Amino acid sequence: MTTRFRYAALALLCLLTGVATAKAEPPKPYSAEYEVLRNGSPMGRGTVTLRGDERGEWELHSVTRGTEGLAGLAGATIVEQSSLRWVDDRPESRDYRYRQNLAWRTRERSVEFDSAAKRIVSRDRRGEHVFTFAPGALDRQSVMLALARDLAAGKRDTLTYTVADRDEFGPERYRVGAEETVQTPAGSLRALRVERVRDDARGRSTINWFGIEQGFLPVRVLQTEPDGDSFEMRLISLTR
Repeated sequence: MTTRFRYAALALLCLLTGVATAKAEPPKPYSAEYEVLRNGSPMGRGTVTLRGDERGEWELHSVTRGTEGLAGLAGATIVEQSSLRWVDDRPESRDYRYRQNLAWRTRERSVEFDSAAKRIVSRDRRGEHVFTFAPGALDRQSVMLALARDLAAGKRDTLTYTVADRDEFGPERYRVGAEETVQTPAGSLRALRVERVRDDARGRSTINWFGIEQGFLPVRVLQTEPDGDSFEMRLISLTR
């Protein structure tokens, strides 16, 4: 259950190359609240906040709390924080921190992006992994901002980002589909459907809908596991 709660939280935060039709501007600060559901039943709440300054330094912070069922009983809380900068009209990660709190244990991991030393260091309870730095490299949470940037610039089809996550560093691909209307607590919203493309999906599917009037921020996320369990996040409110 705790692993599935983690997947539900990270699905929001797991969100790409094409030809831009317009210049992509840095995003505007915002705070968004989501409901989290498992198999259609309430499971928790999530909040995502983006802050930035005139120097191009940004912080993306998310908190997901279990409020119902076993996740609520376990006091499950997941906190993620990404520090990034806007370089050459695109986001680039500088630091990523993850912390999962349960009633009986805490788990942490981090990814440091050192452009000066030309390396990326990922650490978790299993050890340390070192990769060669690549311009535009992202942590798994900051991919959301990169995707919003591309969609706002008019990019479509299949989009690819270079992402560092735990013991892996390489491309993640996403397929941009058609516009759809999705139902959320915030109302009926026009959105672009984006699906993660996995070479070895093992039955897992992740579909994201990015709101057109919401600056291409996620308004719904649906992840289906190999055993048929589904986890969903839907927008409740957005403040800018």
